[in-house]
Amino acid sequence: MKDSNNWSSATSSEWSSLIAGFEKLDHLAERLSDPQDKQGRYELYRTIYAGAAQAYFGLLYADAEHPDFYPAFSNALNFMGPNPDNVYYMTPIDDKGIYKISGFRGSVRIVDFNLGSGMLLVNGTGKFGATKANYDLDQNAHIGKDGAFEVIISAERPAGHGGDWWQLVPGTTVLFLRQVAYDWLNEVDARIAIERLDRPAIKPRPTAARLEENMKLVSEWSKNWIDFDFDWQKQLVDQGLVNAVTSRDITATGGLINQWYIEGTFDLQPDEALIVEAEIPECHYWNMQLTDEKFVALDMMNRQTSLNGHTARIDGDGKFRAVISAQDPGVPNWLDTAGYQKGEILGRWKDAASNPNPKVSKVGFADVRQHLPADTPVVTAAVRDAAIRLRRKGHQLRRRW
Repeated sequence: MKDSNNWSSATSSEWSSLIAGFEKLDHLAERLSDPQDKQGRYELYRTIYAGAAQAYFGLLYADAEHPDFYPAFSNALNFMGPNPDNVYYMTPIDDKGIYKISGFRGSVRIVDFNLGSGMLLVNGTGKFGATKANYDLDQNAHIGKDGAFEVIISAERPAGHGGDWWQLVPGTTVLFLRQVAYDWLNEVDARIAIERLDRPAIKPRPTAARLEENMKLVSEWSKNWIDFDFDWQKQLVDQGLVNAVTSRDITATGGLINQWYIEGTFDLQPDEALIVEAEIPECHYWNMQLTDEKFVALDMMNRQTSLNGHTARIDGDGKFRAVISAQDPGVPNWLDTAGYQKGEILGRWKDAASNPNPKVSKVGFADVRQHLPADTPVVTAAVRDAAIRLRRKGHQLRRRW
């Protein structure tokens, strides 16, 4: 007979070693603007759990030898201010491998493949590396009448291959997929598969040693992502970007090539509001959204925390004006702070002819309409409720998981 006591003792010891790292994460609460706030602390704990869920995909499921695009960032796996218009997938990748990507284009506005570097995305350790290349499916591949496409990605074009080919740039560690939609209800996401051609199709069973090594990294994954996100917001505050924004290129930390990012922070009392005013450049895509102080995107499904080139109202003078506030100001372009006093303002101009920097003004909530055009429509509670219901439906129709 097996000695159940020895088995039980070994199991207990193993399990304790795997979860020990989580007991050391309580110090993360010190990074909150108000560590005494129980609500904030429990939301931080929730983010730690989200990191563990994300780490499962990255550490215990993903494999550069037998790749599969897995869900990366979303309303659930909520790190680094995920764009509500995006569905994100990723897979680790070996820069010496030969891969085939194939599928059907769909009708979303952008399908972009980002070659990223560094180990933070793929292993939850180290730094977020620079973007090595971006391949836009519409610009860099042939798409059939039925929407079908097929691309080989490798360091060098395979001998005799006459089809679409993308260079796998040295130093690439991750293939990061963004599907960007303007009209959530009606645009259709792409269907995409990936396989490695220079390895056997059958995937071997992972060893206990490999599982143990990666399981011990799960808590570190959570810690490193949360620290990264806190640091991201801190550097904006340190630059004086409180109730103000600037535009910048963040390809050094994984941002899209040919996309300007609008970033700043808000700090508002319930009776205050920000008016954001911008000239919209000629561009392929743009949006604006809010996050909390941990760089967690505010509820993108159940509240109007983002706007884009399809959903935003442009005023008669050609300008975009939004109101950031906790209370509903009864205007179309409301960005709801969702009960948070502090957070980030985040926007994007993609493939833009110019890079305008929005103007931000703090006003009393009661005076909001004095700072907007006289013909700004009134949005009633019933109209807002109907709009949120459509927003929720459109969000759920995306291929997020």
